[in-house]
Amino acid sequence: MVTAVKEISGKEYAMSKLQDMDLDQIANWVRSLPEDRWKEIFIFYWPALAKKCGITEDTA
Repeated sequence: MVTAVKEISGKEYAMSKLQDMDLDQIANWVRSLPEDRWKEIFIFYWPALAKKCGITEDTA
């Protein structure tokens, strides 16, 4: 038996979590954000949701 595992990005994971919470419009908004800045923008506008999606600010 072979199991194929597709690695998903943090952005895809966040969108999936938002859809699981029936927040499809916010998931679509995240999808439209630029790849290089989506985390920063998501955390700025929706800090509580970002935390629920496992997205945290880098403190380095």
